[in-house]
Amino acid sequence: MAVAVSIEPAALAAAPGEAAQATVSVRNDTGIVEEYRLHALGPGGEYVTLAPDLVSVYPGRTETVVVTVLVPRSSAVPAGELDVAIQVTPVIAPAGTEDADVPRTTEPEVVEFVIRVEEFAAVGAEIVPKVSRSRGRKRVRLAVDNNGNTPTAAALVGAGTERLRVIPRDPEVLIDAGHAQFVRVTLSPRRRVWRGQAVSHPYSVTVTPASGDPLVVDGIHMQDPVFPSWFWKALLALAALIALLILLWNLLLKPTVEQTARDAVKEPLAEVQGQAQDAQKTADGAQQTADEAKAAAGSGGGTSTPPPAPPQPTSEDQTYTLTVTAGKGKNATSSVPAIPDGSALQITDLVFNNPQGDVATLQLAYGQKVLLSLSTENYRDLDLHFVTPIQVPSGQTLQARLNCIAPGQPTGRTPDNCVSSVLITGTLVTPPPAG
Repeated sequence: MAVAVSIEPAALAAAPGEAAQATVSVRNDTGIVEEYRLHALGPGGEYVTLAPDLVSVYPGRTETVVVTVLVPRSSAVPAGELDVAIQVTPVIAPAGTEDADVPRTTEPEVVEFVIRVEEFAAVGAEIVPKVSRSRGRKRVRLAVDNNGNTPTAAALVGAGTERLRVIPRDPEVLIDAGHAQFVRVTLSPRRRVWRGQAVSHPYSVTVTPASGDPLVVDGIHMQDPVFPSWFWKALLALAALIALLILLWNLLLKPTVEQTARDAVKEPLAEVQGQAQDAQKTADGAQQTADEAKAAAGSGGGTSTPPPAPPQPTSEDQTYTLTVTAGKGKNATSSVPAIPDGSALQITDLVFNNPQGDVATLQLAYGQKVLLSLSTENYRDLDLHFVTPIQVPSGQTLQARLNCIAPGQPTGRTPDNCVSSVLITGTLVTPPPAG
């Protein structure tokens, strides 16, 4: 081997933003003076500086190169290990200067070492908006930034006044390196301001990261009065206007309107009264004629039989409960008894139940006709009532068809199947026999 390369130390701890150094030793085992160029390669090579990067080494001697590692203090460089390779390449001598008796090589030598990037924490926070206002409760957002190079957890605690409660929605958050998380913070005044000037409520939210010092973020909430200052003036003006309108109505408009109405209906009213008297006379005559005809029929000894009432259809209340169970990605069906010939089922009420919160499609159908198609993830309990009943004709079988996409996640267990049920209430109507 014409050149021997080594590095000390083989693993270098680097704190982001602070320089760390290692040493590369280059030994020339040839019989002539050699020059060697050094390059840093690998994932961590961009953070390495070599001084010098070109060295001249006498035969049998060793030269050293200082390796300076400076990892930026940024979330873009995560904590952990970065591999670096230092490539040492002999510089080809000009033609005619080589010594033919000395073995030389142009193949580079490579020595590797590891940069261990240490963790650092940098958490920032900001309330948006910093100054908020409302008459009652108000929601603002707390932006928590993780500018460190490793995920970090942070606890959130709100601090208000005796007149304002500060409640973060999430008491603890986990933020990835280089990311920000927004947390909703509810500002809840303890009592309302009915009138007067807006009241200022200073408050704060303390962000305590898992490592590092707590960070206190301040904000101000302006609580406006329920009734603004102009409200009472507007209310008095409105009351005065209403009183003026009532006075104008009673003194000027009402007498004129009443007289005009009496004049307008006087003639039509007299005509209507005459028509009513004529109609009464006609009705009295018709009643007298009917009484005479009835008396004549009674004296003749005859009797009349009223026609029989037409037969009426019969009806019977029916209630069915269909429960369907299907495995993930599978279909299942549950049916009610077939509708008897000559009858029809009139459905007036449906109650659907999805107890597990399954993601599935449930159809209520008969034959090729689909009456309803529901996505079960949209409800746990669903009531449907119909003024015009749904008709299921005779000979058909009403079915509940379930297509299971994913079972729900009820508390304490993970089911294997989707389960849905439907309660059907209606009337079985049978027409009267013919003839």
